[in-house]
Amino acid sequence: MVERLEPGKLKGQKIAIARSRNAEIVFDVIEGLIDLRSGDNIVIEITPIKPENLDPYIFCGHGYLAAKKDDAELLSLWGILFLFKPPIGLQDNVKYYLCIKKVS
Repeated sequence: MVERLEPGKLKGQKIAIARSRNAEIVFDVIEGLIDLRSGDNIVIEITPIKPENLDPYIFCGHGYLAAKKDDAELLSLWGILFLFKPPIGLQDNVKYYLCIKKVS
């Protein structure tokens, strides 16, 4: 669930803080590209294989692991950043597809 959106440093950017039972995900929300609000229930799917049908998603992008620490991983999708705490097991030099869909 998206707990809150905070102002970003760039025009048209907000920072989303989402939580699941075991993890926190902090990511960029770009105006006109990703339509999310506080309280939205979302599913984030990450796979090295491009989904065949993109219709169910409000956003899909691809990118690479940009940084890794013991307590977090940073995935960059052409500059849109997703921080995962704790790490989710992303590997170097693997192209990942990240897709977001809203659920009720």
